[in-house]
Amino acid sequence: MMEINATDKKVILRVPLLLLGVLAFWISGCKHDPYISPDTPPTASTHCDADTVYFQNEILPMLVSNCATSGCHNTQSHKHGVVLVNYATVMSTGGINLSNPSSSKIYEAITGSDEIMPPSPATPLTTEQTNKVLKWIEQGAVNNQCVEDSTQCDTSQVTFNADVKPIFEKYCLGCHSQPTPAYNIDLNNWDDLAVIVNNGSLAGSVQHLAGYFPMPKGSTMTDCEIATVVKWANDTTLTDPGGGGGGNPDPCDPDTTYFQNTVLPLIVSNCATSGCHDTQTHEHDIVLVDYASIVSDGKVKPGNPNDSKLYKILFGGDMREDIMPPPPAQPFTATQKQIVYDWILQGALNNSCDGGCDTTNVTFSGTVWPLMQTWCTGCHTGGNAGGGIHLENYNNVVTIANNGKLMGTITHSAGYSPMPKNSGKLSDCQIAEIRIWIEDGTPNN
Repeated sequence: MMEINATDKKVILRVPLLLLGVLAFWISGCKHDPYISPDTPPTASTHCDADTVYFQNEILPMLVSNCATSGCHNTQSHKHGVVLVNYATVMSTGGINLSNPSSSKIYEAITGSDEIMPPSPATPLTTEQTNKVLKWIEQGAVNNQCVEDSTQCDTSQVTFNADVKPIFEKYCLGCHSQPTPAYNIDLNNWDDLAVIVNNGSLAGSVQHLAGYFPMPKGSTMTDCEIATVVKWANDTTLTDPGGGGGGNPDPCDPDTTYFQNTVLPLIVSNCATSGCHDTQTHEHDIVLVDYASIVSDGKVKPGNPNDSKLYKILFGGDMREDIMPPPPAQPFTATQKQIVYDWILQGALNNSCDGGCDTTNVTFSGTVWPLMQTWCTGCHTGGNAGGGIHLENYNNVVTIANNGKLMGTITHSAGYSPMPKNSGKLSDCQIAEIRIWIEDGTPNN
């Protein structure tokens, strides 16, 4: 029998240990992606976490509307073998990579440059939408759902841009937009939208009422989303504000406060004046000349007017002497304060609209005076009225209307100081309305 010396014994003892180490390394090196069964049922949460992306609420409607369409990734077409109609098919065919979310097939497809999904000429997903997909995968690509508390659904301040448009983007625009809108209904076209709002089809479809096509296809709106769309549709009578010819991409919703149309001129006229908050003076290091500076320096908190410095200071801030504009300038009227309040409450958006030009019913009280209040009275009131010109009432406005100064300044004619200051020229429609009022004899109507 062969004897084993001490050195050989050490080598033999080391071999099993070495093999164990190699085995352990092999096992750890072969660790697979965490596996989630495509058949996993949705888990519902009654608490909606703002930092969580919910598949059933956000990802699925987006994919169904934009991707699971005829000819693409529905169950009939299954282009490239990819089906995106529910959680099971997304997980089975979407190439989800939990270890490296950004390399997931579905994410690469919606952010790619060569063959981006949805393919041209369809509208690609927005950056916000693609970021949601990535974040959902980063959070584990779980089949989650947020079931809202119906008592928390607030439809008291429903507007198109802040409330309805995001719902359309989520559920509808993938099918109902150019170049081939389903059923020839383009929800980006105000004419098409006016038709289905006014005939009740929009409200009937989202409520799945008898006699209407149930919408959206492939997914379901929440009760609050349905209530929001129905509330807006029932409260709104739409016409073509662009005067026909294909509608207007940015029509004026009567329930929406538009920053560029009303809020910006109001702030610029009353606050961004010499000695206060223009770019040259920037009193207290506050500039209020455009959207970025108003939101930043005004410490605007979207959706929360009462906690926004811009709104609070209209009432005097912490001390009455802090009120803006400061005396002897005239303070904001209740109506003007409400404009700022509504804009912040509706999300403090940098929005605008083109409401068309209505020159058929021009009056001083309904047309000219609101323009004066928005664009002019901030500078031309009180003891320091700009240029010594007062625009505090009808008689003041008539004076400069009759001597030619009003039209000269707003048309930026030679020899006149261009008005309004620190802002762009009035629109052609607004100038036309003032001209018509003057040509009609400046009636106090």
